[in-house]
Amino acid sequence: MARDLWQLKSMQAAPLSVKVALTKDRIREWVNEYGEDGVYVSFSGGKDSTVLLTIAREMFPSIKGVFVDTGLEYPEIRNFVRSCDNIEWLKPKLNFKQVIEKYGYPFISKEVSERVYFAQRYLTWLKSRNSIDRQTDRQTDRQTDRPCTV
Repeated sequence: MARDLWQLKSMQAAPLSVKVALTKDRIREWVNEYGEDGVYVSFSGGKDSTVLLTIAREMFPSIKGVFVDTGLEYPEIRNFVRSCDNIEWLKPKLNFKQVIEKYGYPFISKEVSERVYFAQRYLTWLKSRNSIDRQTDRQTDRQTDRPCTV
């Protein structure tokens, strides 16, 4: 269910007991829809996912946690995850460096990603025209070889 800004702010201001009750309602909805064997909790080993997994298991003790080992986790987090019961440990086929090389670095949003993409294309185009001063990475006026002014 999509929430507008007002709904978000009112939920953030709600007492903890209300937030926990809403969380339990949402968990119950998922289990009713997909069954206890069809619901998993994404578990990073951090405080938020630990709280969510604890609440879910208070209601449905056999719910599985799923931990994705990206290779970037602190050793303490990995040790903590290993100490938890009923956690499925997944390891991606590509490590983080390979993902960046293949798909590029992840950005906050598609809008930011698109702007970076077009900025890179523009810089590549400028370099192909030899109008970028390699020493300063500033665009130069090709006729005078001076930095461009805005």
